[in-house]
Amino acid sequence: MSLESVNVEELLRALAREDVHPCPAFRVQLTERLIAVMAARPRVLWWHPVLAGATLLLLLAALGWLLTPRVTGWATLVVERGEAQVTWQRPAYFRWSRSGASSLPAGAEFSLAEGDQVALSRDGRGKIVFPDGEQLRLMGETVLVLGELDPSRRVIRVHLLAGEAQAEVPPLPGRLFEVGTDAAAIHVRGTAFRTRVIGPDHTYSATDAGTTRVTLLDPAQGYPSVEVPEGYEIDAIIGQPLQVRPQRPRIDRLVLGGTEVAAEDRVVSNLAEVNICGKAVQGQGNAVLLLEGREVDRLPVSPDGDFCLRFRAPSEGAYALCVAIEAPDGMRSPCSSLSYRYDATPPSYLRLLEPLAPEVFGETVVLRGETEPGAQVRLNGKPVPVDPAGGFAMEWALQPGENRIRLEACDEAGNCTRLEFVLIRQ
Repeated sequence: MSLESVNVEELLRALAREDVHPCPAFRVQLTERLIAVMAARPRVLWWHPVLAGATLLLLLAALGWLLTPRVTGWATLVVERGEAQVTWQRPAYFRWSRSGASSLPAGAEFSLAEGDQVALSRDGRGKIVFPDGEQLRLMGETVLVLGELDPSRRVIRVHLLAGEAQAEVPPLPGRLFEVGTDAAAIHVRGTAFRTRVIGPDHTYSATDAGTTRVTLLDPAQGYPSVEVPEGYEIDAIIGQPLQVRPQRPRIDRLVLGGTEVAAEDRVVSNLAEVNICGKAVQGQGNAVLLLEGREVDRLPVSPDGDFCLRFRAPSEGAYALCVAIEAPDGMRSPCSSLSYRYDATPPSYLRLLEPLAPEVFGETVVLRGETEPGAQVRLNGKPVPVDPAGGFAMEWALQPGENRIRLEACDEAGNCTRLEFVLIRQ
């Protein structure tokens, strides 16, 4: 055994027990050897506490990593139009996290996790695709928070803060899909539905397929809830009872004289008869046409939800029409309104003020005239600018000899007044 491996204190105690009388030379050698061993011990043993500390730090780091929360599920945001702003937060280590905000243009995708907030621009459109195929379509100015996303339990909860979302949920067993607002919670399993936030105390929801259960978040009423079947809708308003009713129909086209035109809120025509066509979500019940609360036509809705109602104006004038759906149980939907004005009278006048004589000198002539305000003027088929008072002027190129001119003034309904004459270029 070398002296380096012997504990100095034990060596001194052993020497003290012996009746030894070393010579001076040995005493000097022993002293030098002990000093050398004592000087060498720190360099031999210094790394033991460092190694222990490093091991402890590694164990603490591993424990912190194990205790760091994990993202349980992901959803994909797809920006289809406009822009989207995503505010996100992700676990970093133990109780620490990192957060940020990402601005996404049209065509971009982003992986969402629990707690992320999505806000769409006014012209924005997008969708969120969930792990099991659920989709949530987002309209412009929609703001929502992904509250809970747990694929293992098949639980998805979304909180809609503003705007409108349209959900499509495949019918899988054991699933919970919920869209909540400040006023209501909508629970579904295998459903297509729409939810719109109208105000902090008012949420609108409509079921397009399957069934939803709507719970009013009103403690004063004991949190009432109702089922909303396919083709029905509901307004959940704090302080008011829940009332389920058939969905408002959609007017998508008009048939005027055998020609289909796109439906608008206000229609002006020179035809007395119009067919009002559209679609109801539920393919049963009757489509009803009302004029100032009086029923003027009624037809069964086709199995696909289509309908086409007929209205004939008794005389010229404006008519406020309303189309509603009456369900088999007798409940009637809110109205889809249409303003129809029948006008068969053409503009009362179309006058040519210049030139005063048919003979014209020069290659061009300025045609000036007037007609009823609001009428549109055409000169040989080409549009002519008309001022608010009905006056118009246009420079027109002339061929040598006779030039046939056709002026036409037409009102909004399509009624026209015509004026034809000949100008002679000298």
